[in-house]
Amino acid sequence: MIVTQKISVALCLIACAGTIAAAELDADVLKRNMAYGDVIELNQYSPGGQKGLMLRLFSTPAHQESCGLETGAACKNQHLITVATFDEIPEVQVHTLGATGEFVKAKWIKTKGDESTPDQAELVLTFRQYNRVATRANPTLPKQTYRVGLKITQQGIEETLLTK
Repeated sequence: MIVTQKISVALCLIACAGTIAAAELDADVLKRNMAYGDVIELNQYSPGGQKGLMLRLFSTPAHQESCGLETGAACKNQHLITVATFDEIPEVQVHTLGATGEFVKAKWIKTKGDESTPDQAELVLTFRQYNRVATRANPTLPKQTYRVGLKITQQGIEETLLTK
């Protein structure tokens, strides 16, 4: 990741701190994401034109897991999604996803009226229960994937489990 992306991610997380406090998210989640979380730019999965929202998925090992960056042990990641508008005074939302595991891909869903409502998005995220490295090292681990639907509006983020 280049330096400018790291700086923009840090600024986004700092800007989200007030929103995180309002949403009563655990401060440890913020600390872990800033320290060693992976950032996934969800806008890169969007086909076609410019989107009215900037969506980022932060992925970090769940704090209940007894794994870490250096152990190589299989663990499930927890995910935090941030949403920001591209307005003059951006609105920011932060949501902790119930989904755990390794992020695989995102698919933007084209909804009727996308052009008239740029501050809304609908996505389907695919997750793998355990990452590929873990399932290769331990063939007894399940190789399941599942999908989660997200509906993002100015009022909030709605998460729906589509398949398990």
